[in-house]
Amino acid sequence: MIKKEKPALSEYTNGRFVGTSYACIDGSGSIITAYDGFADKENDIKVDENTIFPACSISKFITALCVMIENDKGVIDIDKPVNLYLTGWKLLTPEGNESDATVRSLLCHVAGVVDGEDGFYGLRRTDPIVSLIDILEGKSSYNDRPARAERQQGEEFEYSDVGYCVLQLMLEEITKKPYEDIAKAYIFDPLNLKHTFFASVDNVKHYEKNNVMALGYDDNGSLIPGKYPQVPDLAASGLWSTPTELLMIAREFVNACKGNSSLLTKESALEMIRPHEKFSWTGLGVFMGGENEIVSQGWGENGQSMLKLNYSTGETAVVMTNQNPGVDQKESGIEALVNESFT
Repeated sequence: MIKKEKPALSEYTNGRFVGTSYACIDGSGSIITAYDGFADKENDIKVDENTIFPACSISKFITALCVMIENDKGVIDIDKPVNLYLTGWKLLTPEGNESDATVRSLLCHVAGVVDGEDGFYGLRRTDPIVSLIDILEGKSSYNDRPARAERQQGEEFEYSDVGYCVLQLMLEEITKKPYEDIAKAYIFDPLNLKHTFFASVDNVKHYEKNNVMALGYDDNGSLIPGKYPQVPDLAASGLWSTPTELLMIAREFVNACKGNSSLLTKESALEMIRPHEKFSWTGLGVFMGGENEIVSQGWGENGQSMLKLNYSTGETAVVMTNQNPGVDQKESGIEALVNESFT
């Protein structure tokens, strides 16, 4: 197997991003990394291997792993209604009845739960703290639509951040722990990841002191007020990491698919990559790519990212940035950069 050369990042992204970080595991098993631009352009701090970026909706991959770990333990059954595991707030229908939407349906975005218009965006660190229940009840501008099972599960695919907020609440209630601590205990600590965390207020303060968090820039290249947004929907979009550490998580997932993981059973890993019977592009917390490939990607006001892995060969590529390019991954060049690793 020929080892791939380090890519010239700017050739793919056309200078759309203030800072870009790339890592891949090629067909020979070698790890290749590349960096471009600035983590903090105002202070001339360049991106390096320690720069931590917002992963945005790659968070959902991690959340699905946490849910499946609980499923492995027998604490939950993903084919049971999520309301069985919620003790206070409940997922209701528009008529006020308890929904029968399952944990599985939330994981693959077919529970009939719909996000608010133009929501999950624009919250500043100086704004009042928005709680998870505020989001679920639609009581803030961050999400102004109460989380309800508005359609019968399985009828339509509706990508939903608020659906993952329901899963976050479920995990917090069954473990009696904050979500950021759950992911740390279940995944980040066992894999010895030092630059991966969910952005609770306390975690941001801790990592911010070390000057390793990439500052966020909007689609005009201007610094976001407060340097990064407040992201209360941790399970949906609050993950921060480096491409190299996301590779480590991806490698563990590939191991799980082959029955060689101490974190996740082979059965659960294979369940995550099994396409939905009606909406074949979605699995559990991931989306289908090419043959034997899955994709997880994120896009927020302070960055865009993409992870792609081949669960047969182990080939994996991750790109992370600290600017909203104003266009999707295909147009921004991130998709081409990731795909370059698989050619």
